[in-house]
Amino acid sequence: MDAIEWLESLRKQGMKLGLENTKKLLQRLNDPQNDFPSIHVAGSNGKGTICSILSNTFTLNGIKTGLFSSPHLCNVEERIRINGLQISNSLFVANIEKLYSVCEIEPKIIPTFYEATFLIAMIHFSSSKIERAIIETGLGGRLDATRLVNADCCILTQISLEHTKILGSTILEIATEKSAIARDGIPLISIWNEDEKVRKVISESVNSPKLIEWYKPLPNESMKGEAVGLANLAMEKMGLVFKCDEPAKRTVWPGRMQRIEDSNGLEILLDCAHNPSGICRAFDEILSNHHSIQNIILGCTEQTDFEGFLKPIIDYVRI
Repeated sequence: MDAIEWLESLRKQGMKLGLENTKKLLQRLNDPQNDFPSIHVAGSNGKGTICSILSNTFTLNGIKTGLFSSPHLCNVEERIRINGLQISNSLFVANIEKLYSVCEIEPKIIPTFYEATFLIAMIHFSSSKIERAIIETGLGGRLDATRLVNADCCILTQISLEHTKILGSTILEIATEKSAIARDGIPLISIWNEDEKVRKVISESVNSPKLIEWYKPLPNESMKGEAVGLANLAMEKMGLVFKCDEPAKRTVWPGRMQRIEDSNGLEILLDCAHNPSGICRAFDEILSNHHSIQNIILGCTEQTDFEGFLKPIIDYVRI
């Protein structure tokens, strides 16, 4: 079995939340995640956008920056980038082999596919001597493998109902899981939530009220606009002079309100919204920009809240 086949074989492990295996493997790798500071991002929607903007901002300011994100669109190497460039296949394979060698030490540890990609990213970032990492959580926060990074700032994007069988059936439960990325003494930047109980849960995740900063989106602000606002607030809280507005204009995040034009001049809008809240935001943005839609193609997995996904589409069709 070659390196890629071994990595793919880990998919059968499914999804297993928990930090124990990842922590042990990081220790066997000499804790590469501690070789650089990280900005850790959690939330239901908008994580990928703000992570890409932050990565681009640091890169354009001369900071060697690693970005770990998930899932990928076309190939798994997309999850691991330095200065916007995804890891090469040869380096990816070499780092899989490094991970495999420590997994085989007795007692053997078999990570999940997601945990393995995170560990490969940490190996790559450390050996490449990056100066900063931007880390996107995969699912939740409290028990996500990324919770083990050395964060000097944490960011919470919009929180909505998703993965309810895993994270909890209420917004409060989900907010508790996601806000658990907060660390003592480390600033937490969060999108304002109109629900006072949710704000209370998020506020209680930090050990001092001085550590939390709220970003209140402007009326009808776009998803990208929210991301820029959050990112600028994070920079300010970290004492950095970088501004994210211009880098954001130069940031393209595939699959997020991406415009594609076919050979006949037909415009296609592609968005990878993965929950009802995300698809509502996508439709709001489309309508606010006066786009007309002739056809809608929806693809989803069996885990999807299909009725929730269909509602905003049906509401739009009725307009």
